Amino acid sequence: MYTRWLAIGVRRDRLGLLRGIVTALVTPITDSGDLDLKGLRELIDLQLGNGVVGFFILGTYGEGLSLHHEKRKRFVEKVAEYAGSKAVIINNVSSTSLEVGLELAKHSLDVGVANISLIPPLYYKTGVREIVRYYKAFESLDVNIMIYNNPARVGVDIQPSTLKSMLSDVSNIVGIKDSTGLPDRIMELVTGFGKELHIAAASDSLLLEAFLYRADTHICGICNAVPEISDLMYKSIVMGDMEKAVKYKSLLMRIKGLAREFQVEGLSIVKAILRLRGLSIGNPVPPIKGLSDSEMGKLREILESILSDAGVSVELKRIL
Repeated sequence: MYTRWLAIGVRRDRLGLLRGIVTALVTPITDSGDLDLKGLRELIDLQLGNGVVGFFILGTYGEGLSLHHEKRKRFVEKVAEYAGSKAVIINNVSSTSLEVGLELAKHSLDVGVANISLIPPLYYKTGVREIVRYYKAFESLDVNIMIYNNPARVGVDIQPSTLKSMLSDVSNIVGIKDSTGLPDRIMELVTGFGKELHIAAASDSLLLEAFLYRADTHICGICNAVPEISDLMYKSIVMGDMEKAVKYKSLLMRIKGLAREFQVEGLSIVKAILRLRGLSIGNPVPPIKGLSDSEMGKLREILESILSDAGVSVELKRIL
């Protein structure tokens, strides 16, 4: 017997999210570069069937900044159509252009997705005043803003002191997605801002630890590929069975480590695994490379071992 460790199903904030795992949804793409709507529906159904509480779309794993903004609009429309009544959606509207970002945010509202996420301005060096000014441009819209802090990709780290300044000037900031991968940062955010903001961890290396630190959600990229295992991990945490939780987390980290082994982006591994599972997902958007047929064969063998160790039965395609 284990003591239930986390409360399930408590709505905490204006995002409407329950505590749990949010999938950083990949974007299915056809060989011709169009959105694969069949694959999108398959992917959403797979995630919803395995305990996810929401979708973060068009972020790093969703390749949002690699897609034309009209394609991004189409994508959020279809995600809202397929999942809007079943899960919370957070739409990353980040862009190198403030004008485009505002256009994407307005469109998101038009299709019923009021939760948006934004990285700080790209390319040009900015200070706290410029960052605040950028986010304040979205204050006039009836949106809920989740700050997207991803310093490894953006080159700007929104420190807690900066966050405090932003909150005093921008009224519709309701959460932060922190991708620093720093345990101390998650604890600092939960301690300092947890009562007023939704705190989401987003480095998959902290997939288990985020909940131990009392983050509200973890926004997970590798969970696209094997949501069965992440669901088992989260349920183990909830029930206080840390031995099992650590086991499932270690299996997920084996998947995370494959990006380094194959020398590709993490999203390339995730899309390859989903293809092995028979989903119509396609390859990453160029210039990001996918896996060769021989690499797919090797990946299949590794994945079979991981699924077996997890006690999860999934039929995988063979690569000829």
